[in-house]
Amino acid sequence: MAITPARKKLNRRAETLEAWADEWPYTVELIPIDMLVVDDTYQRPPHRKFIADIVDTFDETLVGVLDVSERADSYAVLDGQQRLMAMQQKGKHAAYCAVYTGMEVPDEAAFFYKKNRDRMGMGAYYGFRARVVAGDLTASQIQETVEREGFVLSDSTNNREAVGAVSAVEIVWGYDSQVREECLTNVLQTVRDGAFGRKDSLHSSFLQGLGRFWQAYADDEVDRPVLHSIIHQFGPTALIGMAKEKRVVSSAVSKGQSVPWIMSRVLSEEYNRSKRAGHRGRTFAGRLPIERLGF
Repeated sequence: MAITPARKKLNRRAETLEAWADEWPYTVELIPIDMLVVDDTYQRPPHRKFIADIVDTFDETLVGVLDVSERADSYAVLDGQQRLMAMQQKGKHAAYCAVYTGMEVPDEAAFFYKKNRDRMGMGAYYGFRARVVAGDLTASQIQETVEREGFVLSDSTNNREAVGAVSAVEIVWGYDSQVREECLTNVLQTVRDGAFGRKDSLHSSFLQGLGRFWQAYADDEVDRPVLHSIIHQFGPTALIGMAKEKRVVSSAVSKGQSVPWIMSRVLSEEYNRSKRAGHRGRTFAGRLPIERLGF
């Protein structure tokens, strides 16, 4: 094959190009496919339909390079798992890769998260899990809290111990409160003791609604058996529905408020109604100050 003028020019500048290579944190190399590995501790599961689509329309000119991390005896795929599997199905023996060196597993996980967080198909759970592996302090604290209360974060919800509403869990963790350091612990305890196994007990709106409730009220203000009995009586699905209905009517109270926030009011009103039994007037022992919710 004839050498093009452009290639001749590059060959003449080879020494300069070698010096310029230090400007970049990776090198591009052809790596045998049997030396490429996928680390399941931070990688998401393969998307079979997406891989099949790549195979059906495979084009060597468009497949691009894979991002990989050099390990002792292999190369961990940081980005390009789906393309790698398509290459395997097409019978390729090697892949061009952007090779990064000096990474530990937390560095790899951080790279994976940054590269994929805004992509379609990157579920909240897999992004969260990658952050944990990367050593993200907030993600690690959330995971420890969830597991301490007998739950696990997951890519789906089973209305029992598996919490698929990962984004809602993070939102609840971030609620700023004047009465407690974080609201997630109380929310999970309330789910466990008042709604465990019930439909929608781990729904994002229910979790956030409980989060708004515990954001406003201190432990010594809430009679937990009463709270649990109300949740047991209505159930998470009905409480969410009551909040949605209150929002639809667009009253002065609920207009413009989110469903979780309105649910916290519904729950507070039902709590006060239960505590008020046998008393007259708005003032009675154990009343929760609903105005503290910010309505």
